[in-house]
Amino acid sequence: MIDRAARDKMVAAIEAYMDDEITAFDFDDALVDIACKTTDDAVKDMQCVLWFFYDDLKDHKIVASKEAWNLMYRIILFLRSNAEIETKCMWHWSSTQMMAFALILLIAFLVWTVGASWTLLIAWIGTGMLTWEIDRRIRAPLRKASHDPPNNIEVFPFDSVPSIFRAAKSVPDFHKRPFPLELAKRRIRTGLSGFLFNTEIHLPRPILLTFGFIGWTIVLPFVLLGQLFPLYRYQRTVIVPTAS
Repeated sequence: MIDRAARDKMVAAIEAYMDDEITAFDFDDALVDIACKTTDDAVKDMQCVLWFFYDDLKDHKIVASKEAWNLMYRIILFLRSNAEIETKCMWHWSSTQMMAFALILLIAFLVWTVGASWTLLIAWIGTGMLTWEIDRRIRAPLRKASHDPPNNIEVFPFDSVPSIFRAAKSVPDFHKRPFPLELAKRRIRTGLSGFLFNTEIHLPRPILLTFGFIGWTIVLPFVLLGQLFPLYRYQRTVIVPTAS
């Protein structure tokens, strides 16, 4: 259900933040207050998305990249256009559930017959390798395809470029302000804290894979339990009213 008043308040809060009229803490208070007092699911969803646009621990004026700036304007357009999100969810079954069940029976049988032994250790590691490959080659592609249409950050919160055009047509007075170049120079933190928060550490892929597999093998029972369950397929469609 569309809550026009709540959407207008959220648009006003976003625009005030983008215009440097309010800071991050005021923006957060406004978004939380609006989302808590509405039953409009779109407003609640946008509040969750906008949470990533500011810092919870240090008050500051807007700090945004060009991509973030464009996304905020798409959120404004979404809220002003009376667009709604329709979701459909379903379970996606595959052969991996039977594989996981068979491997659980194998491990249980070995624990019962041979107990703690080299045989069990070898079988445990082998099962870890097999479940790793099952997840990488079968379940990972299924997870990647589980969003239909894909959540493309270039058009989010819309689901396609045509839906953006339909929304813009329904709001003829909508205007997007160019990205202020001075925003690219702003930082929330400077000095050592800024370095620690903004620096990404990239480990070599072989090291990541090694530690990942070790951790995977340690928690193997939970891995098998997870693979017993089907994947959750999520379909998200944006409905934009036709301009009158």
